[in-house]
Amino acid sequence: MSPTYIALIILLGVAVMAGIGFAVQDIENKKRERNLRLIGLKTAIRRASHLFESFPPILMTSDIRALLVKYLEVRWDAVVELDGSESNRSQQAAFKAAASSIQDAVSHPSGSMTVFPTSIEASRALGVIKEFAQFIAELKNKGEIKGDVADKLTKEARRLYARVEVDIDLMSAIETEQQRGPEVVIHHYRSCFSKLQNLNHNQSLDRQLYEIRTHLTQLAEEIDRLNEEKRVAEEQEKDSGKKFNF
Repeated sequence: MSPTYIALIILLGVAVMAGIGFAVQDIENKKRERNLRLIGLKTAIRRASHLFESFPPILMTSDIRALLVKYLEVRWDAVVELDGSESNRSQQAAFKAAASSIQDAVSHPSGSMTVFPTSIEASRALGVIKEFAQFIAELKNKGEIKGDVADKLTKEARRLYARVEVDIDLMSAIETEQQRGPEVVIHHYRSCFSKLQNLNHNQSLDRQLYEIRTHLTQLAEEIDRLNEEKRVAEEQEKDSGKKFNF
């Protein structure tokens, strides 16, 4: 076997080994890219799922729900396409079942001036709304959502945030009334009522406004009663003083 032939065999072997090395490296690179893509998708899903599950049902509008559902649908489809494991398909099916279920309309709690029973729940709602607004801003910056759609949803998030802030103000007013009486706090209720009226663009706050208006009427009657009792007591005191020449 001539030296030239041996050299060609060696070069061919080197070329084959290099080709195998490149192929293996390419497979590893694609596998790494796939795993990174899956991690990114799963991270995005966790964040959107948190918003979807944590958003207070009474505040969840059809536009907000539709956006979150579409966002999650696209990413779950991408996950299953990259990794169609039983676990991923099961989680996707669970999400689709939740997304397709018909949500019962949540009305304002009867007899309550506030949407939430405690300030802790109201504060938690503020956090979720704030996170949703940030979520929309990021989608807009990435070009994943049209500017006009993002602006509309951001405006809605601000309106909901302001509504919950009024809820917290109402809770403060209720506490003040219990501690100091109706006269001190009636102006606070009127301020809350006015703020909610300005937010009631689609009549969704009618029930809450009714509850506050009813309470304001009761407070005004209570204040009138207390003032009348005070007036009568003062007159009786004057009459008693005249009787005994005080």
